Amino acid sequence: MPLWGKSTSAESRPKWLPDDSDAQDSGGSREEAFATTGGWALRPGQGNSGNDNTSAQAEVIVAIRNLSSTLGAANLLSVDWDATTTLAHDGSGTFDMRYTFDEAVTVTSAAWSADQVITNKLNIDLQVVGPTDMANDGTMAMQYYSGSGTNVITMRGTPPAAGVTDGYITDLNGTYAMATNGSSAVVDGNGTTVAAADADHDGGSAAVGVDAGSAIFGTGITKTGSSINTLTTQAGSSSGSTTILTGVQLA
Repeated sequence: MPLWGKSTSAESRPKWLPDDSDAQDSGGSREEAFATTGGWALRPGQGNSGNDNTSAQAEVIVAIRNLSSTLGAANLLSVDWDATTTLAHDGSGTFDMRYTFDEAVTVTSAAWSADQVITNKLNIDLQVVGPTDMANDGTMAMQYYSGSGTNVITMRGTPPAAGVTDGYITDLNGTYAMATNGSSAVVDGNGTTVAAADADHDGGSAAVGVDAGSAIFGTGITKTGSSINTLTTQAGSSSGSTTILTGVQLA
């Protein structure tokens, strides 16, 4: 089996890098490798990237000419967040989700704000549900926060004050859809519009993954560099049941 490839498959990334998100702060994990015009590069600031400056130029660790052009438009491969996250529900806390692409992407978006306003922002609509009936207690607009110019972008949300203790976070529209609004946009290194920025990320209409036609959310789909599934089916203490973000609960 080769140590790397030049296809959109996640397995094409350099295999000597661990497929483990916990390796981000050591030598560097496989999710930190992304396609450039010069080959597979590693995000700066990792132990194996040759530079501990996170603002430095990414180092090419496998030279493959025009690799990003060979792969075509950037694909969104996976999503993750802290394994166990307890969130304040009084409108003061924040929740981050990290999205991993196979290429670096450039995001144009208005600055994140601690509210539910999505004007001119890359965004995702979520909701908080009560632990008793699993019904909607309030919406949470995830907004682009950071990562433009890299292959991992962070979306940040503020749980609404209407949430209740022991509540959960789940999707608002059934698809975990990401969307651009107004002047916001996402393009890859070749200037190609990233379709995943305006697409469903769950269900039969999902347009992400290595084939741009599969889901990254599901009770049988793992988070980036993890063995933990992105979604868990949860029943209310008195009624109702839905799939929730694994490991995330309101405090």
